Amino acid sequence: MAIRVYGHPWSINTRKVLAVLAEKNQEAELVLVMVPKGEHKGAQHVARHPFGKVPALEHDGFLLYETRAINHYLNRVLPGAALVPEDARAAARVEQWLGVAESYFIPHVHPLLVESLFRRFLGGEQNAAVIEAGRKGMAAALDAADQRLGSSPYLAGEAFSLADIHWMPYLEYLVRTGEPQHISGRKHLAEWWNRVGERPSWQRVARSGPQAYERGMTAAVIEKLYRR
Repeated sequence: MAIRVYGHPWSINTRKVLAVLAEKNQEAELVLVMVPKGEHKGAQHVARHPFGKVPALEHDGFLLYETRAINHYLNRVLPGAALVPEDARAAARVEQWLGVAESYFIPHVHPLLVESLFRRFLGGEQNAAVIEAGRKGMAAALDAADQRLGSSPYLAGEAFSLADIHWMPYLEYLVRTGEPQHISGRKHLAEWWNRVGERPSWQRVARSGPQAYERGMTAAVIEKLYRR
């Protein structure tokens, strides 16, 4: 089964898809779309994703976009441990935490990460006000996750799931901003992050240079592409 992911290994949403593939022990070809150079808005990629975003997925001629839909699809069609439980209540809990991320966490943490980590690649001046607003805005979602993780090992309950995967890339990048206190200051969240961050599947993604996905392209080479 040929699987292609059109995206960039530093893209948060691309990393979510790569994490599912790694969890399923499934290799795929990452077709590099250079977002900072505007390739995601070009006609070739817009034909795959009409809103000009990454990632998009191609699987045996089936083309799909939107990260949440892609990951639900991959979970269903690929062998390996289920990332969404069959039990209705447990599955609803996965959807709940996917929704919490999309509604209450990502709108705040994403702008912060853009300014803190990626502004130098995208051009323009770093906006300190956006960073500060992100710090304040994401606190409620992080507090809710910390409280939840005080009563279960994973966000949706006893098993690792898509809910965890859809939070993990943001936590990884928060650490890279040099402000780990957002995690370390929340006991249960920190314990969860230490636990899930050590999963071999996540380590495969977090190295930012897994050969199975990047065709041997190292982070240093990608950075040179950014700087052109």
